[in-house]
Amino acid sequence: MVTKSAKAHRIAVISGKGGVGKTVITANMAAALSARGRRILVVDADLGLANMDILLGVDPPFTMQDVFEGRRPLEDIVLRTKKGFDLLPAGSGLPMWASLTTALTENVTSILASLDCRYDALLFDAGAGVGDVVLYFAGLADEILLVATPEPTSMMDAYATIKIIHQLDKRNEFLLVVNQADPAQSARIGRMVAKHLQGVMSEFLDAGAGEIPVKLELVGAIPQDPAIPESIRQRKLLCEIHPQAPSTQLMNELAGFLNTRMSAAPVGVS
Repeated sequence: MVTKSAKAHRIAVISGKGGVGKTVITANMAAALSARGRRILVVDADLGLANMDILLGVDPPFTMQDVFEGRRPLEDIVLRTKKGFDLLPAGSGLPMWASLTTALTENVTSILASLDCRYDALLFDAGAGVGDVVLYFAGLADEILLVATPEPTSMMDAYATIKIIHQLDKRNEFLLVVNQADPAQSARIGRMVAKHLQGVMSEFLDAGAGEIPVKLELVGAIPQDPAIPESIRQRKLLCEIHPQAPSTQLMNELAGFLNTRMSAAPVGVS
């Protein structure tokens, strides 16, 4: 893990495949943490195919690419949203930023270093899959929050993601959110998915004596909820249009878990 002296807690929200609700969860989690008094910056870490701004219903005049290419200072890029948190937007349809380069890592590292001290947490809304940009942001994070669904393909991709990050970054702890679970038994399904993934990890990832086992902690199971696609269509957060929806309550519980975890984390250590 990265060692840093700044105070912001960095959380990378990732998924093995697209369409599992990662960006929706990141945005609603950021709003719920902000409502608890936390200073939150969401970093759209899908640098070539960014869409957090679309979900939030905002139209950023500038993006990180303007900083990278020297057209704008960082102060012009950070966008204050009406949701209580800040957004560092990226661009879309920009293939030159979809691959990891030395220039890209130097630019991102510099930007994050200058922002760390302003926030309690940075949430990286990473792209889907395990491309080099995703792995780069995962390596910068204090914690990995993996989003998966109960679908077999999603669980397989979730395991593959954990395996690759563990092998490359020597990371042994992951957090899991199970999304799109059957609303009649979402908690049970969440436990089932977590148990299955932990079993596969224990069989294939844990090595010899003396090595730290890879652990997966289930932190929430979000049910299928018609409030979620409605919020996406309206480009609003769940707390704005359906504050009492089951998914909204679980997002708040997830934020509470992370808030407690942030408070317990040693300052300046990642």
